[in-house]
Amino acid sequence: MSPHHNNPLTHCLLATFVYLLCATASAAPVEEITWDDLIPEGWNPTRVFEEMSDEEFNALPDDRYETMLAEVQAELDAAPVIEELNGKKIRIPGYIVPLEISSFEVEEFLLVPYFGACTHTPPPPANQIIYSKLNQPYRVVDLYDPVWITGQLVTGRFVNKLNEEGVSQAMDIFSSYSVMVEKIEIYRE
Repeated sequence: MSPHHNNPLTHCLLATFVYLLCATASAAPVEEITWDDLIPEGWNPTRVFEEMSDEEFNALPDDRYETMLAEVQAELDAAPVIEELNGKKIRIPGYIVPLEISSFEVEEFLLVPYFGACTHTPPPPANQIIYSKLNQPYRVVDLYDPVWITGQLVTGRFVNKLNEEGVSQAMDIFSSYSVMVEKIEIYRE
């Protein structure tokens, strides 16, 4: 038996080492990402329009234009993901689009890269929308203020109903990512 076996200092150091090892293993590192990190390289849903000259585009019959627009929208709604990000703990800034709001508190929302996405403009591609869910309600001070969210990113296909004020029918919004939000804070660079 080693003379250090019953040494209290050895026990203390060993306990500290085991604690630090366990704490490091359970606390996954947080990767700060940007919206561009969510788009596969080379993916271009509007290439059908970019391959046309201005003259060809302007000469399109209305029905063909509508068909092409629907094809592009279908590709935007089914936007591909970066599978390597699945399960990673991430931090990303964005704007809150509440799915439901009660007393200025949200529990579920869409995080989008720019203000007005999904409400004042057509929705961004599905890989530029993150369905976000909180364990506890978050008090929204101002929807114009961006936030940081931190949590585990999950890839998949998510469809949410967005009920806009003044619009009679809820709109389906597709997202390719979701996050169970562990932390939300006002955006600061």
